[in-house]
Amino acid sequence: MKQLLCESANSAIKTKSQFNGMYKGLVIRRGHKRAIVAVGHKILEVIYTLLTRKEPYNDPIIDYEALMAKRNAPRWIRMLNKYGYVRKKA
Repeated sequence: MKQLLCESANSAIKTKSQFNGMYKGLVIRRGHKRAIVAVGHKILEVIYTLLTRKEPYNDPIIDYEALMAKRNAPRWIRMLNKYGYVRKKA
């Protein structure tokens, strides 16, 4: 179990998530190995909380609505143009 959590922590610190910030704060004081174990422990706490509450994971740092809008906006505009709701610039 510890190996899996450490692997997850190593992956999580490379993303834009709460775990990256936690790792950066700990690695200065504790070193890489202890920081990874601490991040793995935090991941385990988050997993436990999500399973007991039966909720999906939402990272507090990431704005999911803005991310989805940015990803889907070109397709939405293309469909609005296709159906005549948005006029093309002359």
